Amino acid sequence: MYPWKLRSYRVQFWLLTVAAVLLLIAPVRLGDLAGYDDAVYAHIARAIVNSGNWIDIQSNGYPALEHPPGFVWMQAVLFSLFGFSDFLAKLPSAAAGVGTVVLVFWLARRQLRDEQSALIAMFVMLATPYFIKYTSHGMTDVPFTFLFTAAVCAWVAAETKPVWLLGVFAATAYALLTRGVVGVVVPVALGVDWFVRRRQSALALLPLVLSFVPVLAWYSHLIGLYGDFFWTVQTNFLNDKVNGDVAGSYRRFTGVFEYAWMMLQSYWPWLPLFGYGLWLAIREKRLKLLVIWSAVMYAACSVGGSRVLRYLLPAYPAFSILTAFAIARLVKTEVREKVFAWVAPVALVAAVGVALFPPVSMHAEEVRPIAEAATKVTAATERIGFYDQGQSRFDETGQIQWYGDRTMWILTSADGFKVALAEPIAKVWIVDQVTFDQYFAARTGMQVVARSGHLVLVKIT
Repeated sequence: MYPWKLRSYRVQFWLLTVAAVLLLIAPVRLGDLAGYDDAVYAHIARAIVNSGNWIDIQSNGYPALEHPPGFVWMQAVLFSLFGFSDFLAKLPSAAAGVGTVVLVFWLARRQLRDEQSALIAMFVMLATPYFIKYTSHGMTDVPFTFLFTAAVCAWVAAETKPVWLLGVFAATAYALLTRGVVGVVVPVALGVDWFVRRRQSALALLPLVLSFVPVLAWYSHLIGLYGDFFWTVQTNFLNDKVNGDVAGSYRRFTGVFEYAWMMLQSYWPWLPLFGYGLWLAIREKRLKLLVIWSAVMYAACSVGGSRVLRYLLPAYPAFSILTAFAIARLVKTEVREKVFAWVAPVALVAAVGVALFPPVSMHAEEVRPIAEAATKVTAATERIGFYDQGQSRFDETGQIQWYGDRTMWILTSADGFKVALAEPIAKVWIVDQVTFDQYFAARTGMQVVARSGHLVLVKIT
């Protein structure tokens, strides 16, 4: 037997919502920022707050032209209100994760027309390890997933209440401001749904068209400021995303299989149920939107050269609902209700345990001491020289900029480093141990300020 109150869908919804808050937000209070995207975005957001310029965003003291500012605006708002911290840098992703879980419930209830199945979809989303992992990163993937889901929810709501087309515009426009060209998948997916399901009013397409206005205005502003330099940066950035690490021409056609293999490795225990749910949904007209959402996102990821599973995260809400649809078809209602009456409270207990004793990931243990020491021996406007055996090391440089709050000369060739050191272009250098032994160890007028891992902080006196 089980308490009758646990059978209440409303009670189960709130138990899962609280579990989502504890599981996704509480753990990010600990740990630090990974390099690459996490630390770089946080550094850009801090520059926004320090400069007061929310439009012409900067990275390492130079114009940041690759991505629109939607995500770093979220971080900058929090930084301006509460100060700079790793927790606040990660909070937009964690909060967007909670929002996504809640929206999945609403959308599943509308699509599946069954509140109990909607709770299952909510649980599937919350209990997907890969999704949980990226809610703890200060990156655009989970916020974009939330915005995509919000746009779909508003799109569905607008079928009965056209005023929700305003919500479609807001969510789609901010998705484009968050992910730029990649964000085009949102209006494309909704536009395909309009065409396939033959929605009667062309008015529904208006917010999709207008959603491009804010991001195009931002791009137009940058083109006016930087002209050909903007196009050079964008061309290189897009070429990198389209071509990625695809070495041979044949690999341009393997993305479909590579993502299938990645899902086969990671989307457990839900993958078989998702596959069955997708097969069922293809035959159901009312679930075509979920199929289109999944297909458009999968196709967009597959044609790109940079093939990383997290790029597929915006389709995971649709995957969760399709998984719940399969469970609803395979398991009798009374059995589902008896089992799920305990799932929500158990999930809450597990989330409490994770919140109290979260796994802690430390990414900057080697770099942080160097970055903090560099701050103490340089002026706020002084650039630091950086050379690590010719590697770009965006992980290290991003963390140095975030934890050290300094801009850098990042050198990626031996010849360029020799010239820069001969001038010298900087008085303070961060180099790898091999470079230190070769160029600094026997040099006079030099002080070793700090060592950490393979990095050495040197000051030329």
